[in-house]
Amino acid sequence: MSVGLSGHALPWANPPPSEVRDEQEQDQTTQATGNFQNDKFEFPKLDALGVAVGGRIEVKWLVEPDGEEAYFRWWGATIVGPSNQPDVERPAAPVYELLYDAHGDFEQERSHVVFIGEHKMHQLEETDELTWRREGDEWDDGCDEDEGSEDAEAEMEEGIRTDGDVLYTMADVKRMVQEDLAGQDLDELERQALQSLEPSKRIAVAAEFRDFADNLSEFLRERCGQDGVVTADDIKVFMESRAKKRRI
Repeated sequence: MSVGLSGHALPWANPPPSEVRDEQEQDQTTQATGNFQNDKFEFPKLDALGVAVGGRIEVKWLVEPDGEEAYFRWWGATIVGPSNQPDVERPAAPVYELLYDAHGDFEQERSHVVFIGEHKMHQLEETDELTWRREGDEWDDGCDEDEGSEDAEAEMEEGIRTDGDVLYTMADVKRMVQEDLAGQDLDELERQALQSLEPSKRIAVAAEFRDFADNLSEFLRERCGQDGVVTADDIKVFMESRAKKRRI
């Protein structure tokens, strides 16, 4: 559904007296604890999270285009203000309205969310919790060891796309190499490839091949870590640095 920022008065602009009393009682609880709470849940205030009404955040969504490969996208959104939509699972929770940015074929869309923690939120129409961050932050749940999950680890093992970029882990690289070798030993394949060359060229090519492989492995370990993610940019940087060394 396409909606804009202008138009009729916002639905919470003139709440009925009962809602005013509820908000006053909620404010008293907030002033006493610094958070919104009920018997089961405690919810941080926006300022404690480093955001405010009118502020910008990004929400991580898995985009699944028809007939195309799914990818993750940090989707920009504006915190419009308090929402009049209740969270039935958390009656005392402060619900806020978000306005998601238009992007590509996706139009602007309003949604209602509860901020559960520094990087977690619940969207009323969604079953699973969503991940969010302040706009401009470089934080990513894939890089946060404390908030890792089995699902995230599985995604990293399979290789995913972020905003269209293909990502591979070191485990992916090893697996693809093994599949390409079809069970053959790398040294044996190297010997087979070199047999057709003259002895003098054979030594030079073998040395160059080993130097390339060793340098690439060392570069990726230092840049991405043992279990890190390898992107096309990583390979590009390696090739550029290698080309510069050749020119020196």
